[in-house]
Amino acid sequence: MAPSKESELLVTIFKELAAKMPEDPYISRALYDHMQDVATEAPGVTFEDLFLPNSGKQYRGPAKWVRPANGSQRHALLFLHGGGYCFGSPNSHRKMAAHFANACNAPALMVDYRMTPEHAYPAALDDCVSAYRYLLDQGFEAQNVIVIGDSCGGGLASTVPLKAMRDGLPRPGLSVALSPWTDVTSKTSKSLQTNANNDALSSLASLGMLRGRYLADGAKAEDPLISPIFAEKDEMKKLPPHWISAAGHDILLDDGIRMAEKLKGAGVEVELRVHEGMQHVFEFLAGAAPEANQSIQEIGEWMRKKTGA
Repeated sequence: MAPSKESELLVTIFKELAAKMPEDPYISRALYDHMQDVATEAPGVTFEDLFLPNSGKQYRGPAKWVRPANGSQRHALLFLHGGGYCFGSPNSHRKMAAHFANACNAPALMVDYRMTPEHAYPAALDDCVSAYRYLLDQGFEAQNVIVIGDSCGGGLASTVPLKAMRDGLPRPGLSVALSPWTDVTSKTSKSLQTNANNDALSSLASLGMLRGRYLADGAKAEDPLISPIFAEKDEMKKLPPHWISAAGHDILLDDGIRMAEKLKGAGVEVELRVHEGMQHVFEFLAGAAPEANQSIQEIGEWMRKKTGA
């Protein structure tokens, strides 16, 4: 089935965004924040800015609570925005996160984690794990916390549980990865070539630039805390159940499919959805396109079923 006319608009929007994106990260961030404009406001949702405490780790920084009306007080989403570890913010993803919060009937904590080029790996990961620790400190049980993210945030949806468990924290209940970047080497996924002319936003060149910034302090892309697809089976099997949403016209399509295969091979429960003809993180069109709405609804139903939210 061909994409809806609403989803086709994302091709134009992404092409315009990619053409305008300069190498200057500050201008890029300002442009990327306008991605929220493609979504609609989620009904009944309120927003609260806060400043996270240290929680025993490095991070002291801004965040945003996204609260649905009459949402669960026992469950929480830890929403980790995408943007190649270089741009994106709670503002760019605010509306999408709100639709997910409504779909799960649970508040979402959005983390304004440190980004490149100012802060290379492991700053973003440390900040997101610290935010998870904050949720635990607030009384949320680990099994009732859902780590959800898109693109690089989709990679973080797997690496945050890995790092948390290495740090001795309990495993989150679920992970949701939207068009995840799980192989930062960008060497092994066939879709990097097969979708080169279909992906309206990303390219091998742009991934290379983002990778160089993230690994600027000498980290290796094969590190499982950077590319979770390389986690050893003994560690991967400890990950929470995953929902992976992959887009058919995304150069990261195979990152999602291969991650699902690796998880299944390790005995982890996985729900994989491949959305044919869709662009990278088409869920940005929350409330504005039927494909985005259906994906969010299905993920919300799964999250509620698995956690009782």
